[in-house]
Amino acid sequence: MEILLQVLIASVPAVMGFLAARSLARTRLFLRYGFLRALLAPYGRVQIVIPSLEVAEFAFTADGCQLTSRGPKNVLFVPMAEARAIAELTDLLRKINRKATIELVVAGAQDPRMPTFSIGGPSVNSYSGGVLEAVFPDFTIEYPDEARARWGGMTFESLYGPAGELIRDHGFIFVTHTPRHAPCVVLCGVFAFGSAMAVEALTSANRNSSLAALFRSGEKGFVAVEGRVIGLDTVDVTVEVCRVLPAPRSDVPPGFRGEVPISHPER
Repeated sequence: MEILLQVLIASVPAVMGFLAARSLARTRLFLRYGFLRALLAPYGRVQIVIPSLEVAEFAFTADGCQLTSRGPKNVLFVPMAEARAIAELTDLLRKINRKATIELVVAGAQDPRMPTFSIGGPSVNSYSGGVLEAVFPDFTIEYPDEARARWGGMTFESLYGPAGELIRDHGFIFVTHTPRHAPCVVLCGVFAFGSAMAVEALTSANRNSSLAALFRSGEKGFVAVEGRVIGLDTVDVTVEVCRVLPAPRSDVPPGFRGEVPISHPER
C-alpha cells in the first residue's frame, strides 16, 4: 500500500504537466484561430457544401480484362485534391469547436441558416457557382478555353509542365453571407489543386494575418493564393491578394439553394 501511494504521489507532477501542456496547446489553438471561432461561435452546426460529379460509367481493368462500371445516379465522385481539402477543413472546424456538428451536403441541400463553407468551383459545385455569379460577378474562370481566372483587372494563370502536368495553380477564398445572414465562404481554384491551396491558406493563417483581419471585419472579401504542384501535392502556398470589398455588400439572393446555371466552368 505504501509503495502504491508513493507511485501515485510520484505520478502527480507528470499528470499535472501533461494537463498543463494540453491546456496550453488548446489555448494557443484558440488564439490562432480566434477569427474563425468568433465567426462560428453563435452556431452549433456548420455545413460544408462538397463538389460532386455524376459519372454514368467508367472503364477499369481487372484480371487483365477491360471492364466498364455503371453505378447508381446517387453515387457521386469528388476530385481527389478537393476531397483532401474537405478532410482538412473538417479537421480544422472540429479542432476549434469540438461541440459543433459538421455536416457534408451537396448543392441544393444547403441550409441558409447555417454557416456554409463551399468547396470547389462552378464546374463541380453549383452552389459555389451561384454565389460567385450573384455576389462576385467580376470574377471569371476561363477553363477549359484557358487555364486562368480573372478578377479586378488581375489575371491568375495556371502553368503546365513539359509533360502536360499541372505545376502551378491558384486558389480563391470568397467571404460573404447567406440570405439568412449566416457566414458563407467559397473555396475554389482554377483547378482542383487551387481549392486545396485555398483551404491550406485558411488553415495556415494566424491571428495577425491579413486573412484573419478580413474574417474579423465581417465584410465581404476576396483572397487569392498561389502555389506549386509536385505530383499530387501542393507546396509553397502563399497569399497573393487579400481584399475587403467595398460596401454595400451584395449577398446571396433570397431563395438561392445552389441551382443557378453556370456558363463558365471552373476546371
